[in-house]
Amino acid sequence: MKKKGVLIGALGAVLALTGPALADHKLEPVGGTETESSIDIDLKLGPKSFRLGGRVFGRDGYAGGAWLNGETRPDGFSLDGRIERDGKAHNFKLNANIDEWVRRAIRWPGVTGL
Repeated sequence: MKKKGVLIGALGAVLALTGPALADHKLEPVGGTETESSIDIDLKLGPKSFRLGGRVFGRDGYAGGAWLNGETRPDGFSLDGRIERDGKAHNFKLNANIDEWVRRAIRWPGVTGL
């Protein structure tokens, strides 16, 4: 149950981080007409993983996008993703080995009740 909470939290974080980037592509009138743009969002959920991605297309074609993958493992979880905009891409990866952290916390002097 805790792992699902981590995945939901990660999904919320991605939405919070990509929201301001998507706001730049808001439809606004230009000379009495609206700029044509679209957004493509893809969400895949599995028993131990998820993928959330999106792309933004403007009048000139592909404007940018982002995706996030998450997966639970017996020893923790991992997240990786990519954000693309203006021809630049930024990748990130997070591996969290939670079981090792819990073992260390239990051995820590003064920690009881775990």
